[in-house]
Amino acid sequence: MVVRLRFFASLRERLGAEMTRQVPRGTTVEAVWDAIAAEHPAVARTQVRFAVAERYVEPTYVVSAGEEVAVFPPVSGGR
Repeated sequence: MVVRLRFFASLRERLGAEMTRQVPRGTTVEAVWDAIAAEHPAVARTQVRFAVAERYVEPTYVVSAGEEVAVFPPVSGGR
C-alpha cells in the first residue's frame, strides 16, 4: 500500500517537502521513519513527532493505505 509523507522545518530542507512510500499492511509510522532514516543518515538521529489527519499519533500508530503522515522535528524559537 502507498502512504504519503510530508516533512517540516529542517527535515524539509534535507528530505524535500514530501515523498510517497510503498509499505506492507500493518506498518507503523515509526517503521516508516526508520526506513527513511536508514536511507538518509543525516536525519537518523533526529527525534520526530508524527501526525495523521491533523492529529498527533504515537510511533506505534499503524498506517492505512492512502494516509498522509506529517513528520515534525523538534521546534524551538519564539520570544
